[in-house]
Amino acid sequence: MMELHNARVALALHTLRAGEGLPLLLLHELGGSAADFRGEPPPWPGPVRALDLSGHGHSGRVYGGGYYPELWAADADAALATLGEAVVLGAGLGAYVALLLAGGRPEQVRCAALCPGAGLAGGGSAPRFPPDVLPPDIETTARAQGLQPASRTDAAALVCQDVYVRPPDYAARFAAAARRIVLLEDGEPRPGWWSAVREVAAVARCHGPREAALAMVRAELL
Repeated sequence: MMELHNARVALALHTLRAGEGLPLLLLHELGGSAADFRGEPPPWPGPVRALDLSGHGHSGRVYGGGYYPELWAADADAALATLGEAVVLGAGLGAYVALLLAGGRPEQVRCAALCPGAGLAGGGSAPRFPPDVLPPDIETTARAQGLQPASRTDAAALVCQDVYVRPPDYAARFAAAARRIVLLEDGEPRPGWWSAVREVAAVARCHGPREAALAMVRAELL
């Protein structure tokens, strides 16, 4: 495990498979960690790395504020800085983070594969207002999502992800700036930002397991 830093937070970057060539960076879903990929790392001919986003796994927590996709994208950017050029695969929350990273660093992210998972929808594209912003028993809600908050404050910061407003055109701008995006479709309903990304020219769609998305990426890039 390699320790990285985003501002004052220590991040854990795990090597799931060593190797030479174009690296694959894996970003987990909300409430997950790099351990989600350990059982059988996705097939990839180069090195495979997985990042614990802040507030998850072996990475540190953020205190005094909320966790938002832009913060997690900065976490992933710290990992990308150590890898150089890479392909990124994200699940759920990690898919949105991968989209932000691909649009923000097109010179380094050769392709981003976006897969379903927890945290994909966020708060949708319309704001909600108190008392609906955060549920009354915030710690119970966080634990029900698979999170392990250290306190009510930590729980509130994590659950903020579920009330974060994601305008579809905001996501589409990142998709348009990216070199290549692959959406893994499974026939289930998707949030508005995902539908907006579908319409961008540089975006491809595939069906099946995560391996199908990586197979499409390999066929195009390798």
